[in-house]
Amino acid sequence: MTAPRSPAPGTGPGASPGEQDRRCLSCGERYGAHVLFCPKDGTPTAPSHESLAADDYVGRVIAGQFRVERLLGKGAMAKVYLAQQLGLERPVALKILHRELLRDESAVARLRREATIGARLRHPNLAEVLMLGTVDETAQLPGGEPFMVLEYLDGASLTSALLAAQGALGIVRGAHVALQLCDALGEAHTLGIVHRDLKPDNVMLVRRGADADFVKLLDFGMARGGRDPDFATRDGAVLGTARYIAPEGAQGGRVGPEADVYAIATLLFQCIAGRTPFDGASAVAILVQQVSAAPPDLRSTGQGREAPAALAELVARNLAKDPLDRSPNARAFGAELSACLFAGRADANITTRLTGNRRS
Repeated sequence: MTAPRSPAPGTGPGASPGEQDRRCLSCGERYGAHVLFCPKDGTPTAPSHESLAADDYVGRVIAGQFRVERLLGKGAMAKVYLAQQLGLERPVALKILHRELLRDESAVARLRREATIGARLRHPNLAEVLMLGTVDETAQLPGGEPFMVLEYLDGASLTSALLAAQGALGIVRGAHVALQLCDALGEAHTLGIVHRDLKPDNVMLVRRGADADFVKLLDFGMARGGRDPDFATRDGAVLGTARYIAPEGAQGGRVGPEADVYAIATLLFQCIAGRTPFDGASAVAILVQQVSAAPPDLRSTGQGREAPAALAELVARNLAKDPLDRSPNARAFGAELSACLFAGRADANITTRLTGNRRS
């Protein structure tokens, strides 16, 4: 993975105390308010006034077998900890719902859905779900919080990788990430499962052998499966992240695998060009563009200028407003992407770099 360059203004040790609004939950480095993930280790940041040490769970043993060691990150719904599974002595990630959300039925259902759907899926590029349980009541803990145990991933999010690479991974790394996402989500699509919230925060890059960009896809909490009565998004509900949501989702329409394809095409565009196709000052402004504006040509900005015409055309087709104009599922998109990258003498340089030493 590319090493981080100099931090942006208002970040890192050189920033004035007033500018250092967030702190890495792992290494403790302080950054500006806009830095949500540490450029050094990919860990989420938190407001500097929040304690990194004081935590009810750290040092406790959950479910009689998971000793909580430290906080890895915190989101709107849950905290994620590094824990040791006693007996096996292996590191695991422990995701525990915030105690204040125990009475929020939708939050509890989302965590349980993430665990149950994740347990159904078996693919090298999907984070493995090991267990679903409830925190026991002890003298120190009131208990009752649902938790899930996942394989521990020692890597960085795609968000952090993009930040470290100054916004763009380039054609080769971007295509490598996208192809793995296509295969992982293609497996989900064959089981009738739509992720519905693909974004850089939910993509981890870990090292596997010589591959420093091995993808692990996370968070199926917003996913729907074929046996779920709400398999497609309910009419009128807008679920997902504005920059990556498909037009039909932005309008509150019903979404299927083509919506995940749209999100992969958006991520591929971002990895190559250094920006998403649509941006704006607010989520509403971006959603309006998703519905009504034509996406820019991949070749119009950043490293996208080096993209073969066939690649730019494939990305554009899978950013189409009508889902019927896109690839029908992620695996089909991956097959088309592979054929595009490996076809023709014009792409010989890309072919050589993808099959040879990618990082040279």
